[in-house]
Amino acid sequence: MLTKTTPLLWWIAGISGVAVVLLSIVMVTGELGEPTGAEWVYLFFFPFGFSVGYVTALRWPLAGGCVSLACRAISQAVTGRVFDPGAYAVWGMMSVPGVLFLIVGMKRRAQARPE
Repeated sequence: MLTKTTPLLWWIAGISGVAVVLLSIVMVTGELGEPTGAEWVYLFFFPFGFSVGYVTALRWPLAGGCVSLACRAISQAVTGRVFDPGAYAVWGMMSVPGVLFLIVGMKRRAQARPE
């Protein structure tokens, strides 16, 4: 059953997702010098793939949420480094819209399923 909270969650996820995409653009343009090959791989997943996931999630919440969170996790694996806890806290907050999109997508899928 589609509850009244589903559209609200979608709006919260959408607005916060757009804010995260804009923040990602600012981060990339502010720090983009001459990336090495490994850094280009990292940038492919975060912020580019991550942002594509959020933009996709505006139309297809479940798929976009999965893409954004998968890109975030893969980008961490690609770096092969451990960061201080503050960095993980920021990345966790930037991933919240992806989790909300997953919740919205699962609720919509459950609503579309005949009972």
